[in-house]
Amino acid sequence: MKINCDIGERGIDNEIDTELMKFIDIANIACGGHAGNLESVSRFRDLAQDNGVAISAHLSYPDRENFGRKSIDISRQLLLDSLSQQHQLLSSTQSVKFHGALYNDTWYNHSLSEVLTEWLTQQNVTQIICPDNSTLAHHCRLQGISVLSEAFAERRYNFNSLTKQLSLLKRTHNMASIDNCEDALKQIRDIKSGQILASIDSKAHYEKKVIKAQTICIHSDSSIALELARSLHA
Repeated sequence: MKINCDIGERGIDNEIDTELMKFIDIANIACGGHAGNLESVSRFRDLAQDNGVAISAHLSYPDRENFGRKSIDISRQLLLDSLSQQHQLLSSTQSVKFHGALYNDTWYNHSLSEVLTEWLTQQNVTQIICPDNSTLAHHCRLQGISVLSEAFAERRYNFNSLTKQLSLLKRTHNMASIDNCEDALKQIRDIKSGQILASIDSKAHYEKKVIKAQTICIHSDSSIALELARSLHA
């Protein structure tokens, strides 16, 4: 299973990001919405090419102040204009992955997912990296955009008993992140088996739930990112 990594979010000289490039298959390069700029995009695009790593444009709400991890009140047109500006930094790539709150919002928001799918088509994007069970995946498949379904190595999951849908535990939850490499490796094994241990309605009750993924994501700013990437590569 391929490893993708959200990267290029901490400047051009971040040693961990640079080292991670040796151990991943896909680099989702931040394009300025939540982090990154022309210089960092160029730097990590070159690193990816040097290491034989595929490239995806990592796009977000235009909200550097909150690192793109907060849903913001923005018109659809302003959002699309920002995404177009971000994508221009990596216009040659036909793969996109949304970031943070925008990623999470497209998990269940049909109207937003429909608008973004239309935008992706206009940008000649042929692949989206997103959750298999998301509304974005649904709309993209209808429009012939290839879905590379992903799951996260170091983020825990929640299962909504009303909608019967998996999502990530909110980052404000005390169990949202996995900071132990062995625990993350166990979660990856669970993902590969097709069942993951998820919190039920964000409570301290966990059950195994079905999950489908073709690629595993590592966040470059995770405390265990490099250790985990090396372990998986080995």
